[in-house]
Amino acid sequence: MSELKRPKKIKKKAKINYWKWAFVVLAALVLGTALFVYKQVTTQSVEQKEVTAKTAKTGKYTTINVEMNRKQLNGTINYYLKKQQQKNNIKYRFYVSDSAAIMVGTTQILGQNVSFSLYTTPKVTKDGNIVLLAKGVGIGSLNAPPSFILNYVKKHYKLNKGITIDAKHDKIGLNLNKFATARGISIKAKTINLKNNDFHFTLSIPLK
Repeated sequence: MSELKRPKKIKKKAKINYWKWAFVVLAALVLGTALFVYKQVTTQSVEQKEVTAKTAKTGKYTTINVEMNRKQLNGTINYYLKKQQQKNNIKYRFYVSDSAAIMVGTTQILGQNVSFSLYTTPKVTKDGNIVLLAKGVGIGSLNAPPSFILNYVKKHYKLNKGITIDAKHDKIGLNLNKFATARGISIKAKTINLKNNDFHFTLSIPLK
C-alpha cells in the first residue's frame, strides 16, 4: 500500500510547485519594475550618466524630471535585477521593446530548467501611477491565461501595498505614490511611450 501512495504524493507536489514558481516570477516582475526608479537617486551607473535631469524648487520639495530612452531604461532595470538575483534560483531579464514590456528567463522545477515569459503593455494613469496590461504568459510550452495567474497571485501571495491586481481585466497596478522612500522621496510617471522610445519620470525630494 505504501508503494502505491508515494507516486500520488509526488505528482501532486510537482503540480503545485510548477505553478508556485510561475506566480513568484510574476510577483518579482512587478516589484522589479516598481523599484528600479529608486536606483536613479542612490546609485550611479554607465546608463545613468546619459540621463538628463532638470531641477526646479517648488515649495518644500525639489522636483527632478528624469528623461530616459529604451537603452537606458533596460540597462537600469537589469542592473537592479542582477543584484537582486545573486542568491535566487529564478534568473530573468526585463526588456522594453517598441511594442511591449517583456520579462524572459529560466527557473528550476524538480531539477529541470523551465523557461518563462511575460508580455505586458505599460500605461501611465492621470495621477502618475503605472498600469501593466498583461498580454500573455508562457511557462515552458504552456500558454497560461493571464487572468488565471493574476487571480492566483492575488489570493496566495502578500504583495507590497503599492501593488494592486485586477484579474478580471488582466491588470497590475503600480501605485508609485505608495512607494515613497524613508527619506520621503516620491515618484510619478509622466510618459511611457514604447513606440517613440520616450520615458519620463518625476522625483519629488523633500528640502531639508
